[in-house]
Amino acid sequence: MKYLKAALITCNVLIWLSGSTMLVMGMQLFLHGQGHILNLFVSDPRPYETINIVAYCLFGLGCVVLLVGSFGCHAALRGYRWIIISYIVMLTLLVAAELVVAAIAGLKTRQILLDLEDRLTKKLAVDYGHYPDADSDVFFSESMDFMQYKFKCCGVHSDGDYNGTTWWRDSYISGNRKQVPLTCCVLKNTEKQNTGSPMSVVSRVFHKNNEKPWQFPQPKDEAACQVQIEEGHKDYRYKEGCLDKVSDWLQWQSCLLIFSCFLMIVLQACGIVASAFFCRSIRNTEEE
Repeated sequence: MKYLKAALITCNVLIWLSGSTMLVMGMQLFLHGQGHILNLFVSDPRPYETINIVAYCLFGLGCVVLLVGSFGCHAALRGYRWIIISYIVMLTLLVAAELVVAAIAGLKTRQILLDLEDRLTKKLAVDYGHYPDADSDVFFSESMDFMQYKFKCCGVHSDGDYNGTTWWRDSYISGNRKQVPLTCCVLKNTEKQNTGSPMSVVSRVFHKNNEKPWQFPQPKDEAACQVQIEEGHKDYRYKEGCLDKVSDWLQWQSCLLIFSCFLMIVLQACGIVASAFFCRSIRNTEEE
């Protein structure tokens, strides 16, 4: 019986670690710039609310897994059959919930990618802009700037996407005469640390705006970046579009979430099997 107890405790420690990973994924949506990119896939007029719902769901699921893992360790140590049975029921419900999450993630990703190109192209033409008197989508504008900075790209298909847009016309009317936003330019102010590193997360929490070059872009040579002739802005402007890069990013994140769900399902299935054998062993001991 002691080997079954050790196996059950080991399973629960692994389940606890998987729950911690899910919890961290939820926290990253609040602290990391991923929320800016996710906004590009949401058609809601207030996209941050949708992103927060996703973050809360991941955070909540991670907390539930942590609690169930802790309960499983308690069940293994106490060795009561009714506690073990309750634990098996909890794991079964968790497995069902994670299967639903994995299915929704896969289907939603496919649905988003089908109309992503058309939606981004239309929104870029009308909604991008930062002028106070312009009818622009602030959330979309911030997300485009972050995407262009992060992936070193410009526009949806290429840097020529901004020609003729509302933003492009407003820049000419205002006298700025910009060909592309500053985040399309090669910048001299970039994040000194990896955006996903623990130190960078801590820095963003305590110093707020000190690592946001996409909001305060400083081109290496703004005049050269805005030159219309290609030979003039070469090496000072990003030419490649962002569509393929952001699509690959979404697919990778979706695969990561689905893989995490299936990994937890495998661990929880092992927990169910170990619990069932442990419960049977307890019953046999009681009958003897």
